Amino acid sequence: MFIDKAAKYNVKWLILFHDENVFANFWGNKLKNHEALMFGLKNCHREIFDLLKGKRFHYIDIPVHNNIGDLLILQGAMKFFCDFRLSPITISSARCFKPEWVKESDVLVFHGGGNFGDIYEDIDGLREGIMRRFKKNRIVMMPQTIFFNRLENKIRSAGAWRECMDFHLFVRDQVSYDAAKLFSDHIYLVPDMAHHLYPFKRKGKVNSSSLRIQRVDAEKRKTPGALKGMKIDETTDWIDVVGFRNKWIRFTWILESFAIRYNIDWMLRMVGPLIWMPISKYLSKQAVKTFSNHGHVITDRLHGHILACLMDIPNTVIDNSYGKNSTYMKEWTIDSEIVSLIGED
Repeated sequence: MFIDKAAKYNVKWLILFHDENVFANFWGNKLKNHEALMFGLKNCHREIFDLLKGKRFHYIDIPVHNNIGDLLILQGAMKFFCDFRLSPITISSARCFKPEWVKESDVLVFHGGGNFGDIYEDIDGLREGIMRRFKKNRIVMMPQTIFFNRLENKIRSAGAWRECMDFHLFVRDQVSYDAAKLFSDHIYLVPDMAHHLYPFKRKGKVNSSSLRIQRVDAEKRKTPGALKGMKIDETTDWIDVVGFRNKWIRFTWILESFAIRYNIDWMLRMVGPLIWMPISKYLSKQAVKTFSNHGHVITDRLHGHILACLMDIPNTVIDNSYGKNSTYMKEWTIDSEIVSLIGED
């Protein structure tokens, strides 16, 4: 098994030994510590570069939907590729991907996130279907959170991925790292790819209002008592942030479906990088605009927390239904003075 946590400890060293006497303002000190942490997290993905350098690779399973968190991961991954001068041969959603594109020595790179497990079985099934056709190729799974509701599903999935001869699994927290041992001998503990977007500049004036980003999906949980008396100026979720712009997602789906139905190879190759990439960046910017209107973010979404950190906005985090937020924070961001975690009642 492979893991390099040195970068993580370097981040903590930066915070511990940061010269606070340089800054007269207390908040300025806190922000500088936070900046050191955020910049450090951008430097924790060297192993991905080492696996891809000099290789032809395909970036598969890009998210074509309204989950801003996944779109931030996508933008972060593309920034990582750009910074390290890596260029995917193809960029596609799982359903647009064509096995005919892959040569014997090519690497398959799957988009990361929090969907490795049986909560999102359709996504996991698509990935496994592609993997089974390329068991002899190197496969890289970008940083994931692993969670299975049912042990039998976990055992079945691990057996399938173990058939892959060169499977490299990147995970975002220690709980997932422990679970990953069933799936591969090549596992790595790293932060989320969205950290490559730091810093996101705020739009407009800073004010003291509070924004609540609240899940409405399967990972939602009840509001802790500690927050019930807190003044919230705006409550929303990613689906509301996207709003009427969802038409551009439907437009992309129509193009994908047309290309798949008529097997238009050039179109299948181009929908991802030329059509969806600009749209996904546009949708992500809507979240940045929403966050910019507030001085404090309260959220049960991991990427609500991460986006607030990318924008240097103080944020309070409620755990999701299976502990994804708390395990991630305790691994990477809890040392920032502008973040706090609220547990269950």
